[in-house]
Amino acid sequence: MNRSLVRHFVLAIIAAGLALPAMSQVRMFEPPPTLVPEGTQAVAKLNTLMLGAKLSTPEGCEKATVDVNGRIVHVTLKEMYADSHIFNPAKDDKWPGHYDPLRLRSYGGCKQGPLIAVSPGDTLRVDLINDLPANDPSCLSNPPTGLSLPPGVGCFNTINLHTHGLHVSPTGNSDNVLLNIAPQTRFPYEINIPEDHPAGTFWYHAHRHGSTAVQVSSGAAGILVVRGNREYTPPTKENPHPMADIDTVLHNEKGKPLAEQFFFFQQLAYACFSNLPHQDGGPWQQIFTTAGLYNTSSPSTPTSPANAEWTCPLPTKDNYATPGQIENFALQLDSASIWDTNGRFTSVNGVVQPTIPIAAGEIQRWRFIHAGIHDTINLQIVQAVPQTATNNLVANSTFSGNRLEQAVDVKRECPTTPESLVPQFEIASDGLTLTRIHTLAGVSSVGSDGANYLQPGYRSDVLVVFPKDGYYCMLDQAAPPSQRFNPGTGNGGGSGPSTPQLLAIVHVQGGHVVSGDLQKYVEDSLYAANPQLPAPVRDGLRSGNLTPWAPFIDLPKASPGEPQHADFAINASSAGVFFQINGKSYDPNVINIKRQVNTTDDWILTSTGEPHIFHIHVNPFEVTDVIHMLPDGTQESIFDANGHCKKDVGTDPLANQYCGMWHTFRDTIFVENNYHVHIRTHYDRYIGEFVIHCHILDHEDSGMMLNIEIVPDLSAPGGGLGMAGMKHTH
Repeated sequence: MNRSLVRHFVLAIIAAGLALPAMSQVRMFEPPPTLVPEGTQAVAKLNTLMLGAKLSTPEGCEKATVDVNGRIVHVTLKEMYADSHIFNPAKDDKWPGHYDPLRLRSYGGCKQGPLIAVSPGDTLRVDLINDLPANDPSCLSNPPTGLSLPPGVGCFNTINLHTHGLHVSPTGNSDNVLLNIAPQTRFPYEINIPEDHPAGTFWYHAHRHGSTAVQVSSGAAGILVVRGNREYTPPTKENPHPMADIDTVLHNEKGKPLAEQFFFFQQLAYACFSNLPHQDGGPWQQIFTTAGLYNTSSPSTPTSPANAEWTCPLPTKDNYATPGQIENFALQLDSASIWDTNGRFTSVNGVVQPTIPIAAGEIQRWRFIHAGIHDTINLQIVQAVPQTATNNLVANSTFSGNRLEQAVDVKRECPTTPESLVPQFEIASDGLTLTRIHTLAGVSSVGSDGANYLQPGYRSDVLVVFPKDGYYCMLDQAAPPSQRFNPGTGNGGGSGPSTPQLLAIVHVQGGHVVSGDLQKYVEDSLYAANPQLPAPVRDGLRSGNLTPWAPFIDLPKASPGEPQHADFAINASSAGVFFQINGKSYDPNVINIKRQVNTTDDWILTSTGEPHIFHIHVNPFEVTDVIHMLPDGTQESIFDANGHCKKDVGTDPLANQYCGMWHTFRDTIFVENNYHVHIRTHYDRYIGEFVIHCHILDHEDSGMMLNIEIVPDLSAPGGGLGMAGMKHTH
């Protein structure tokens, strides 16, 4: 955006001031953007899949459309540059209403893509339109030196699409992340969702290697829900575990589905640049901060621009200030501590610190999706102190300042104590229904499932109920020092903020008071609402047993042979810094691992130097154990015989995020230093090439990824693919 357009944007904000809330006004929770139906079939399908929820298109979004023809769901998505704005509570923010201007690559100009909902057995066709400019300096053979691009990073306007967590084919024009969709190109995806696909919470995002972090941090991501209506049926000898969907029991006694909310957590690392005309090295070199201009030459001292809060000045004829953009990988994304120092806030559906209304005693399904690229979210819900006429920071959403400046007020208004914590009752992780309800009480102790740690790529479906009227705070709780980046050693990073961040405010009003144990209240409510179930199955709901609706119980033992390994490490040498798995940086032309379809493998996941996040495409995995490597060289499982964290683990801030993961199924998992994460995966049904990578997306772009190919027969020539050695007649 040039200066004249920025000035026009300022005038438009001022002229429409009534439409933008002042800093002292409540910012209401917004649902994610939804698709606009074309045709009566699409209307009927959306009404069913969205449970009758109202369609939502936030201000500034270009409406994405959906058409339906039988079992074909046809969506049109356009990735484009677009102008929008985001609330910034920083005290020195100069923009009207504290709304910073943005110019981001995103779907339809929204800060997140539209919510896409499908059913098992549907064919999802996505017309992905790359409307980004063909003029892309980051994709030149010799890009501008000012971008400081690491090897492999660049081509920020080249895209593709990944349906994160779906069990679908990775080849052709399906969920194929090895595609390059150039600017000004339209590409037809066709993703066939199998009839036996689990219902659950998934998401989609840009995944072109080298540009993934820039695009996802810019908003090129959205929610994808598979909605199921398969009722419980008793097991048979032929089908010992029939597929059933948890959706079918989440309703009240009158059969009305529980209200649900979607929480799309994003870490939009936008910065405003001083783009001097014709400067050596090109644009996007200088970021405005409260301590001056931040660039690759800024010294890393506590008071230098490298550790200062980013700011967006009002443009003048002299400062050449851009709106908030994501254009410099090295300055904005490639740092273990940048999200903790830049002053930006984790947003919820594009809104910073929104207020969510709910009635006391109402059970709702909340779907959490961590769509950020780097930092952990340790999600806790606590009751705020009573709000009065003179003490109404929470009620009026008037927390001001950056995260550090807000910390004192947040700790005072939102105290975290065993008495104030509101438990979350987790029913699914990474989109897959659990075998039992996990009670996430915010702390780890013997027999507890701990807190709700969300890593980039994680999803968590929880049932929530608030016992009485009042205000509650949704927090990203501060990480202990051992989990933060240590500039002295260079270790750590990405494990949560150094101070607690207020993510959202929950205003509970009306309804009825719930006294006693909230878990019992939830489980008894599910029991009462489902009299149609056989007695043993219905009784199981009273103890949190969800096994009948869990798509997976236990995988068969692994095939003979040594376990596969994935060791994540950042290795430095005189030749540079290399982001690697198993000692190798990503090479798109190399198959690193080749396995056979319909076989099962054990894997051991490790990290060296700092934590990383393992994600494998296509097939989920079962967490079979987590081993702690003790200082004396011995190894010890963190789990007891019942699958709960051992007593000493409950106080270990590095291990307590694994509490509750015993034999759960996931597609993404955090791998902490000095821990060996043991998983088991079955390469079910699909052949073809896909990837394994670190879901800290700047690490993936920098080379922390490898290719895995699933073939029909490892013992056959060419793995059973193609016609290896065939003689041709002429």
